[in-house]
Amino acid sequence: MLVAYYRNVLAILAVAIFCTGWSVYQAFAYPALGQPKDWILGLSLLSLPLWLFKPTFKQSFLKVPLVVWCFGFAFVTILWFLGSSQSETAWRDVRLRLSAIMLVLSCLMIFASPSAVRSARWALVFAVLFGVTVNIYDFFVPMTFSEVQGRSAGLYMNPNLSGEALVLGMILSVTVLPSSCRGPFLLLAGVGIFVTLSRGGIVAWFIAVSGLLFVAKGVRVKDLVWTFLLSLLIVGIVLLPKLDTILAVMDQSHAITKDTEDRFAWLTNPFDVSDNSGESRKYVAQQALRKFADHPWIGSGTGTMHESFDIPPHNQYLSYMLDHGVLGAAIVPLLILALIWGARGETRRVGLVFGATILWLSFFTHMILSYGHCLLPFALLAAMASTEPSLVRAAAKATAAGEAAFAKAFTRA
Repeated sequence: MLVAYYRNVLAILAVAIFCTGWSVYQAFAYPALGQPKDWILGLSLLSLPLWLFKPTFKQSFLKVPLVVWCFGFAFVTILWFLGSSQSETAWRDVRLRLSAIMLVLSCLMIFASPSAVRSARWALVFAVLFGVTVNIYDFFVPMTFSEVQGRSAGLYMNPNLSGEALVLGMILSVTVLPSSCRGPFLLLAGVGIFVTLSRGGIVAWFIAVSGLLFVAKGVRVKDLVWTFLLSLLIVGIVLLPKLDTILAVMDQSHAITKDTEDRFAWLTNPFDVSDNSGESRKYVAQQALRKFADHPWIGSGTGTMHESFDIPPHNQYLSYMLDHGVLGAAIVPLLILALIWGARGETRRVGLVFGATILWLSFFTHMILSYGHCLLPFALLAAMASTEPSLVRAAAKATAAGEAAFAKAFTRA
């Protein structure tokens, strides 16, 4: 029983540190408290006692597909490092990847019981709501946290990271809520993502919501529609009469910039509107493809992407292809396969939605395996897929029968 409580506390602590943006913001605002790698090391040390107890997985820990993927990723990273320039930049990339693997494995062990899975998912609910609140404040009081004028970022300080964190947290947490709360939760998350003006994040939200509606069937269409209509009514009654005042305040606070206007224009016509950010990313991607063509089969070695570009290509596939050749293009898809391997029922359907969203986001970021807001959900989904099916249902359903089953499962954890 004591072990179960300890797992729950660590699960909530892990979400609070890595899925709210705290580890990123703290490293900038209060560097004396440590860097993200220090938080990873601290959480890993706290998880060490749990390795003495058998996790409630369907197979041994070393046979969990995500664990196999982690060891494979570490092997590829180190082997390709030996054939690289072995510069400090390349070595820093190795350390970053090994640190990410450490966080994933530590979180997987923490989440190795249905009670910890449920605690983590509820903590994600509050982390998403917290992120939405801070993002909205950051939008109306520009540069409070964000480093980009006119775009919200919350504690992540980077709008793109904030959008990623909210959409991934939303996917894995929404079905733990009662059915009547899921529609409002999705729309609130959508508002928090929209004010980041991250185009990849906004499209990812549409992909995730569509998947939750029609693939996972975890959200009822009528709940989402009624929530949307009610929101429009509230906006019409409360905000529209004050729209001129709001726009004047936003103009005075410089919340609307040229970049903001370009992004709003892109949202209305994504195929005909271009901007400096989009053009620069397109240029860097073209340069990366030319670099990849020099060594297409085996790549140029770990760290090549960081060595070759001052502004890296915002594309996870391209970045790994530069390092590892054609094998690099398969790293993220193999990760998704490892996450949902063996999953059943609702977990499998949610996992498919989560995987599709990750595959999409990987076209717009080269840091999908670098930040805790992605790494922790990977471990959580793998734990949901690898835990005994009867116990997963107890941890995933917010019903009276599910609560009774969960109480029984909790005593066994």
